[in-house]
Amino acid sequence: MRRLPFRVGGLSAAIGLALVASGCGMAVPSKSGADSVKIVQSSVGMHLVDAQGRSLYLFERDEKGDSYCYGACAAVWPPVEAEHAPAATAGVPASALGTFKRDDGEMQVTFRGHPLYYYSADASTPGKARGEDQEQFGGGWYLVGQNGKSVEPKSSNTPNSNNTGGGY
Repeated sequence: MRRLPFRVGGLSAAIGLALVASGCGMAVPSKSGADSVKIVQSSVGMHLVDAQGRSLYLFERDEKGDSYCYGACAAVWPPVEAEHAPAATAGVPASALGTFKRDDGEMQVTFRGHPLYYYSADASTPGKARGEDQEQFGGGWYLVGQNGKSVEPKSSNTPNSNNTGGGY
Protein backbone atom coordinates (compact mmCIF):
# COMPACT_ATOMS: atom_id res chain seq x y z
CA MET A 1 0.00 0.00 0.00
CA ARG A 2 1.44 3.42 -1.04
CA ARG A 3 1.18 6.37 1.31
CA LEU A 4 1.08 9.93 0.17
CA PRO A 5 3.49 12.31 1.85
CA PHE A 6 1.77 14.26 4.58
CA ARG A 7 3.04 17.62 5.76
CA VAL A 8 1.78 18.08 9.26
CA GLY A 9 3.22 21.56 9.71
CA GLY A 10 1.65 23.02 6.57
CA LEU A 11 -1.70 21.38 7.22
CA SER A 12 -1.69 22.51 10.85
CA ALA A 13 -0.93 26.09 9.82
CA ALA A 14 -3.71 26.07 7.22
CA ILE A 15 -6.23 24.67 9.72
CA GLY A 16 -5.15 27.19 12.36
CA LEU A 17 -5.49 30.09 9.95
CA ALA A 18 -8.91 28.87 8.84
CA LEU A 19 -10.07 28.66 12.47
CA VAL A 20 -8.80 32.15 13.24
CA ALA A 21 -10.40 33.59 10.12
CA SER A 22 -13.72 31.86 10.73
CA GLY A 23 -13.72 33.00 14.35
CA CYS A 24 -13.15 36.58 13.24
CA GLY A 25 -16.16 36.56 10.98
CA MET A 26 -18.54 36.60 13.92
CA ALA A 27 -16.53 39.10 15.96
CA VAL A 28 -15.56 41.74 13.43
CA PRO A 29 -18.12 44.21 12.15
CA SER A 30 -19.10 44.35 8.52
CA LYS A 31 -18.18 47.27 6.27
CA SER A 32 -20.93 49.28 7.87
CA GLY A 33 -19.60 48.48 11.37
CA ALA A 34 -17.60 51.68 11.69
CA ASP A 35 -20.46 54.14 11.30
CA SER A 36 -18.77 56.53 13.71
CA VAL A 37 -15.52 56.94 15.61
CA LYS A 38 -15.09 58.52 19.02
CA ILE A 39 -12.47 59.05 21.73
CA VAL A 40 -12.83 57.29 25.09
CA GLN A 41 -10.83 57.28 28.31
CA SER A 42 -9.56 53.94 29.59
CA SER A 43 -6.89 52.76 31.99
CA VAL A 44 -4.43 52.99 29.08
CA GLY A 45 -5.38 56.56 28.18
CA MET A 46 -7.51 58.38 25.61
CA HIS A 47 -8.00 56.30 22.45
CA LEU A 48 -10.27 55.69 19.45
CA VAL A 49 -13.19 53.27 19.41
CA ASP A 50 -16.02 52.63 16.94
CA ALA A 51 -19.69 53.38 17.61
CA GLN A 52 -20.07 50.13 19.57
CA GLY A 53 -17.02 50.81 21.76
CA ARG A 54 -14.65 48.38 20.00
CA SER A 55 -11.01 49.49 20.23
CA LEU A 56 -9.23 50.66 17.08
CA TYR A 57 -5.54 50.04 16.43
CA LEU A 58 -2.68 51.16 14.21
CA PHE A 59 0.14 49.03 12.81
CA GLU A 60 3.53 50.72 13.05
CA ARG A 61 4.70 49.20 9.74
CA ASP A 62 1.93 50.94 7.79
CA GLU A 63 2.59 54.15 5.98
CA LYS A 64 0.02 56.91 5.69
CA GLY A 65 -2.69 55.69 3.35
CA ASP A 66 -1.02 52.32 2.73
CA SER A 67 -1.55 49.01 4.57
CA TYR A 68 1.00 46.26 5.05
CA CYS A 69 -1.52 43.89 6.64
CA TYR A 70 -3.03 41.25 4.32
CA GLY A 71 -3.73 37.51 4.44
CA ALA A 72 -3.01 35.94 7.83
CA CYS A 73 -2.31 39.38 9.30
CA ALA A 74 -5.74 40.68 8.23
CA ALA A 75 -7.38 37.57 9.73
CA VAL A 76 -5.96 38.45 13.16
CA TRP A 77 -6.05 42.27 12.68
CA PRO A 78 -9.08 42.89 10.44
CA PRO A 79 -9.04 46.28 8.73
CA VAL A 80 -11.78 48.72 9.70
CA GLU A 81 -13.68 48.81 6.42
CA ALA A 82 -16.37 51.21 5.30
CA GLU A 83 -17.77 52.41 2.03
CA HIS A 84 -17.27 56.01 3.18
CA ALA A 85 -15.52 57.82 6.04
CA PRO A 86 -17.38 57.26 9.31
CA ALA A 87 -18.96 60.13 11.24
CA ALA A 88 -16.75 61.88 13.77
CA THR A 89 -18.14 62.10 17.32
CA ALA A 90 -16.91 62.75 20.88
CA GLY A 91 -13.68 64.65 20.31
CA VAL A 92 -12.79 63.36 16.86
CA PRO A 93 -12.39 66.02 14.14
CA ALA A 94 -14.21 65.05 10.93
CA SER A 95 -11.19 66.18 8.90
CA ALA A 96 -9.07 63.48 10.60
CA LEU A 97 -11.17 60.60 9.22
CA GLY A 98 -10.87 59.22 5.71
CA THR A 99 -10.67 56.07 3.63
CA PHE A 100 -8.31 54.59 1.06
CA LYS A 101 -8.54 51.67 -1.35
CA ARG A 102 -6.54 48.66 -0.18
CA ASP A 103 -4.64 46.39 -2.57
CA ASP A 104 -7.46 43.84 -2.12
CA GLY A 105 -9.97 46.41 -3.43
CA GLU A 106 -11.71 47.10 -0.10
CA MET A 107 -12.02 50.59 1.41
CA GLN A 108 -10.24 50.97 4.76
CA VAL A 109 -10.87 53.73 7.30
CA THR A 110 -7.98 56.00 8.26
CA PHE A 111 -7.41 58.42 11.13
CA ARG A 112 -4.94 61.22 10.45
CA GLY A 113 -3.80 59.13 7.48
CA HIS A 114 -3.12 55.93 9.45
CA PRO A 115 -5.08 52.79 8.47
CA LEU A 116 -7.27 51.49 11.33
CA TYR A 117 -7.75 47.89 12.49
CA TYR A 118 -9.68 45.78 14.95
CA TYR A 119 -8.03 43.00 16.96
CA SER A 120 -9.87 39.70 16.54
CA ALA A 121 -9.37 38.79 20.21
CA ASP A 122 -11.38 41.79 21.41
CA ALA A 123 -13.47 42.94 18.45
CA SER A 124 -16.67 41.35 19.72
CA THR A 125 -16.29 42.78 23.22
CA PRO A 126 -16.67 46.54 23.51
CA GLY A 127 -14.24 48.13 25.94
CA LYS A 128 -11.49 45.52 25.54
CA ALA A 129 -7.98 46.46 24.41
CA ARG A 130 -6.09 43.16 24.35
CA GLY A 131 -4.22 44.24 21.22
CA GLU A 132 -2.41 47.15 22.87
CA ASP A 133 1.39 46.94 22.55
CA GLN A 134 1.45 43.61 20.66
CA GLU A 135 4.37 42.62 18.42
CA GLN A 136 2.95 40.60 15.53
CA PHE A 137 3.48 40.33 11.77
CA GLY A 138 6.76 42.24 11.83
CA GLY A 139 5.66 45.29 13.80
CA GLY A 140 3.95 46.78 16.80
CA TRP A 141 0.19 47.23 17.23
CA TYR A 142 -1.14 50.07 19.36
CA LEU A 143 -4.34 51.83 20.35
CA VAL A 144 -4.79 55.07 18.42
CA GLY A 145 -4.67 58.32 20.38
CA GLN A 146 -6.33 61.67 19.59
CA ASN A 147 -3.19 62.81 17.78
CA GLY A 148 -3.26 59.80 15.43
CA LYS A 149 -0.23 58.24 17.09
CA SER A 150 0.08 55.26 19.39
CA VAL A 151 -1.25 55.68 22.91
CA GLU A 152 1.57 55.86 25.40
CA PRO A 153 0.86 54.21 28.75
CA LYS A 154 0.52 56.64 31.62
CA SER A 155 3.85 57.16 33.35
CA SER A 156 4.17 56.26 37.01
CA ASN A 157 7.23 58.47 37.42
CA THR A 158 7.04 61.00 40.18
CA PRO A 159 9.05 64.22 40.52
CA ASN A 160 11.21 62.50 43.17
CA SER A 161 12.08 59.48 41.02
CA ASN A 162 15.58 58.95 39.68
CA ASN A 163 14.44 59.61 36.11
CA THR A 164 15.53 63.25 36.04
CA GLY A 165 17.81 62.79 33.07
CA GLY A 166 20.89 64.31 34.65
CA GLY A 167 23.55 63.74 37.22
CA TYR A 168 26.99 62.30 37.12
